[in-house]
Amino acid sequence: MPTNLLYARNANFSKIYSTKINCMKSKIIMLIVLLISSLNAVAQRLSTSDNIDETVPVLELDAFLSTPSQTARASAVSNVTLLNMQNVKELVYNTQPSIYFYGGVVKVFGDKPRNLFTDTNSISSLNNSITLKNNIEIVTVNLDNPNQLNTPINLSQLSEFKNLKYIYFITSFDVSNNAIANLIQGDSETYMVFYKVQKGDNN
Repeated sequence: MPTNLLYARNANFSKIYSTKINCMKSKIIMLIVLLISSLNAVAQRLSTSDNIDETVPVLELDAFLSTPSQTARASAVSNVTLLNMQNVKELVYNTQPSIYFYGGVVKVFGDKPRNLFTDTNSISSLNNSITLKNNIEIVTVNLDNPNQLNTPINLSQLSEFKNLKYIYFITSFDVSNNAIANLIQGDSETYMVFYKVQKGDNN
């Protein structure tokens, strides 16, 4: 075979091989870019999900207690939710054995109190100051001033109330779900959190 023809074939082969290599490199680069983009998108979704999970679910009391229709009750409202609705309504609106703790002073009314009434300034002292903890199911926290929303409440301060199910905020000023949610720190999955605006009437 003539040397010139062999050289031409080798040159042509090298050109084709080089073209294929460049094409493969381009595809690999595109795959890497797509992979990085996908990973960034997944990371953003996970970050958003984490932020959502950290938000404490807060319910306006009357909205929670509003009686669902028979259809809704049968299809959308679980037995657990209905039981909680009945229990919360009883605890909030019926007279129960209760403890009042304000300004370091403990007042107990009745045996085996189920309700505990307090304010934001007293919450940090509850574990040490309240001895009758075993039957407390709801802690009612009075908020008299919007500035009190700036002082976080750590739910670990209620950890020794083993039967506690509900935390109920009564405010004398307009407030939103998010404002109450931002007030709370710690593990919120243990409790249901409610609020109600009662201007001029803190019970």
